[in-house]
Amino acid sequence: MAGLETVGDTLLLQILFLLVSLPLFTLVPAAIALQRALRKTVIEDRPGVARSFFREFSWAWSRFGYVGLVVPVAMAAAAFSILFWLATPGVAGVLALCVIVPICGIGAAAYVALLAASMLAEDDATYRELMGAVRRLVLANALPLAGCVVALSTWLLLAFRLPTLIPIGSGLVPALLAWLLVRKHLDASSGATG
Repeated sequence: MAGLETVGDTLLLQILFLLVSLPLFTLVPAAIALQRALRKTVIEDRPGVARSFFREFSWAWSRFGYVGLVVPVAMAAAAFSILFWLATPGVAGVLALCVIVPICGIGAAAYVALLAASMLAEDDATYRELMGAVRRLVLANALPLAGCVVALSTWLLLAFRLPTLIPIGSGLVPALLAWLLVRKHLDASSGATG
């Protein structure tokens, strides 16, 4: 029964993420809220999934609301660039893709690292402290982050082939990858408090 409750809470968080991120400029704060609410309600087994999500969304919006304005534009530009250069025959298209694809990979790694750092952050953490934590995570976990980027890219390719996967995992897949990245830190902190 506890397993069903965990699945239900996780799916409720995904639905809340989808609803809140519909305007697109709320995507990053909604993803951070999902990540932090996942830790508090599913991993730490606290009550109040929806209340926790909206509290965490307010926390994330005050720190990353403006980032949400830039990210959808950057994602659209990256997708357009990749599609354009894929359709361009010859060496120019290959060279452009050799630049654009790694930049997109770095962006995906930064996104997963931001989610992971947000999951570990205290409630009073500032934007500057979070960015420092993201930087430390990227430098200390370059290889695991590369694996996260490969897994995220694989999921995105699957989602483009099977669009029904998008409502099910668009928030949960990056959240799971970020959780896997910092799982040892979470286990150590819960062991210290327990």
